[in-house]
Amino acid sequence: MRRRIQEILLLFLLMLLGLWGCGKKAPPLAPESRVPAPVSDLRVWAKEGGVFLGWSLPTRNIDRSRIEDLLGFKVFRLARPLNSSPCPECPAKFESVAEIDVEYPREAQVERGRVLWRDRAVFPQHEYIYFVLAYNSSRLSSTESNRERILWGEPPAAPEKVKVKSEDRALELTWVPSLRLLDGSNMVDLVGFNIYRRTEKERFGFYSLNRDPIPEHQYLDAGLENGQLYYYEVRAVRNFRGTLVEGPGSAPVVGRPEKHTPPSIPTGLVAVTQKAGVELRWDWNPEPDIAGYDLYRKEKGEADFTKINSRLITENYYLDELADPQKYYLYRLKAVDTSPFRNESEFSQEVEISPEKSNSKQ
Repeated sequence: MRRRIQEILLLFLLMLLGLWGCGKKAPPLAPESRVPAPVSDLRVWAKEGGVFLGWSLPTRNIDRSRIEDLLGFKVFRLARPLNSSPCPECPAKFESVAEIDVEYPREAQVERGRVLWRDRAVFPQHEYIYFVLAYNSSRLSSTESNRERILWGEPPAAPEKVKVKSEDRALELTWVPSLRLLDGSNMVDLVGFNIYRRTEKERFGFYSLNRDPIPEHQYLDAGLENGQLYYYEVRAVRNFRGTLVEGPGSAPVVGRPEKHTPPSIPTGLVAVTQKAGVELRWDWNPEPDIAGYDLYRKEKGEADFTKINSRLITENYYLDELADPQKYYLYRLKAVDTSPFRNESEFSQEVEISPEKSNSKQ
C-alpha cells in the first residue's frame, strides 16, 4: 500500500514539473519568418556607359523583426534586342548577373544604407529589366523586388569648350554641345545637360547639381564660398525612346568665385585742424566686407593726390600728423574690401582744409 502511494506521489510531481517546463518554453519560430523583406525602391539610370542600379538596404524581416544577419543581394536581368519579334507566350528568362556581399561589395558601393551597382555589360538597341533579391546568413532569400525596365542606346558625346567665369559667391559655366553620339552618328534627341561639381579633396558624386537636364548651354552655380576652388564637368543627355541616357563627362574645369564689385563710395568725410595735425572722420561703409580705407592728400595747386597711410585704415578716423597747419590741403578717401582682389571704391568727395578754416575752428 505504501509503495502504491509513493508511485502516485512521484507521478504527481512529474506532472507538476512538466507543466512548469511548458510555461517557460516559447513557441518555435518557423525559419521562413526570418526571411528578409523584399527591396521596394529599386531604381535604374543610364549613364557613364552602363546601367546603374540603386536600392536601400532592407531593415526588417517579413515578420517585422529587425534584420540582424543580412548577408547580400543577387541581381537578375532580362535582356532583349529591341529589333526582336515580340513573343507573349515565351517565358521571361532572367539571369543572375551579380552577387553583392554587404560587407565586401567589391564592384558595388554600400554607403549610408544604400547599394549602388553598375552593369557594364549592356549593348545599344537593347531592353533590360532588373530585379534584386536580398538574402541572409542562412541563405534564405526575399521575394523579388520591384522590377525596373530601361532601354539602352548609344550615349551622346561629351560637351566641348567648357569655360568658367568667376562671380561674387558664384561661378558661371558655358559650353558648346556636340550633336553626335559616341559612335560618331548624328544625335537628334538631345534633351539637355547635367552639371557635376566637386571641391579639391572630393570626387564627382553620382547625382548632378541640377534635378532635370538643362536645355541651355550655360549654368550659374550660386551660393558658393569666395576663394574656394571648385571643379566641374558637364554631361550631355539624350532621350532614347523614353530613357534618359547620359554621356561621359567633359574635360574637368576649375573656377574660384571672387567678388569683383567694388564697395560703395565713402560718405561724410570732414577735416578739422588740431594742435597735433589734421583730424579726419567719415561714415563707415554699409557693406559687411569692408577691410578699411586709404586716405589721399594733396596741397592746393598740386596735380596729383598722394596716399598718406602706410597701412590700411581700419577705423573711420585718421590723424594726419604730418600736415602743415599753415597750408591748404585737399583730402579724399577710398574704401577697400576683404576680397583677394582688394576691390576699391571710387574716390569720395574731396574735403578742403585751409588756415582760415583752421583758425575759425580753434
